[in-house]
Amino acid sequence: MTVQIEHMKVEANGQIFQVAACGPANAPPLLMLHGFPEGWLSWRPVMEALGDRYRIYAPDLRGYGGSSKPLSGYDVISLSDDVAGLMDALHLEKPVLVGHDWGGALAWVTAHRFSERLRKLIIVNCTHPKTMARAILGRDDGQHRRSWYMAFFQIPKLPELLLSAKAALAIRQNFSKMAGRKESLNHALVAEIAVGFRSAESLRGPVNYYRAAVRSLLVPAERQRADAAYRIPIRCPVTMIWGDADKALSMQVARKSGGDAGCPVEFRVLPGVGHFVSLEAPQDLAEEIDRAAKVTTQSASMEANV
Repeated sequence: MTVQIEHMKVEANGQIFQVAACGPANAPPLLMLHGFPEGWLSWRPVMEALGDRYRIYAPDLRGYGGSSKPLSGYDVISLSDDVAGLMDALHLEKPVLVGHDWGGALAWVTAHRFSERLRKLIIVNCTHPKTMARAILGRDDGQHRRSWYMAFFQIPKLPELLLSAKAALAIRQNFSKMAGRKESLNHALVAEIAVGFRSAESLRGPVNYYRAAVRSLLVPAERQRADAAYRIPIRCPVTMIWGDADKALSMQVARKSGGDAGCPVEFRVLPGVGHFVSLEAPQDLAEEIDRAAKVTTQSASMEANV
């Protein structure tokens, strides 16, 4: 179906965010966080599939698209403060938080720090950040080889300059390479997303996520801040949805995420689907999100009526 998507500018945590929204104002809220190198656009097919039954908000994250592009603040604590600030600015009470890739990492951290504000956490192809770091350092299931580009991204300025020179082609090729069902990949939408990364400035923020991630492992004060958050168990229900043809992230490693989340994690597999799930199997993903969100919403309603 076709839904009307509106756009708004929202101030949160001292930054300005462009937020796409759709769905009935009184419907259960979903807050959806995108990955790299995407933007709110990557959620559009899912918004179109679920926009008749949920009120959906999909922001461009810090450093992306129409949102603020500061030089700093790309550590997971500052970024999860962005998410909490967006919940405040959008007046979201107990939303279902959905995150993919880097958006998934922010969703994990947000759930550790602000579980009481969430009805449900839904993670799409994103290993828990602490589990991921351990896997890279310990070479678990070849995750260090899958994440080789993180080392390249530590070079100042060069990665974004090289990527922006042929951004449209490079992004289209990367999305195609990562697809599990290449014939199902939404190439038109991939091309639309790629248009937003034609300058070094448009890629600096997204690349800074990786620089900050490595710095948080090397700088003791930053590592301690993140570890303090991870020590707080996640207290809302968690579902992981996983395209099992993901070439970037090991499903074997991802299944260990519950240990670092400190809570049970429901794990749902989408056979044959690659890393960019919303661009390859949006209907399957929408059905899984709906199933997970609906169960939680119904349970909360039953509890309220007891």
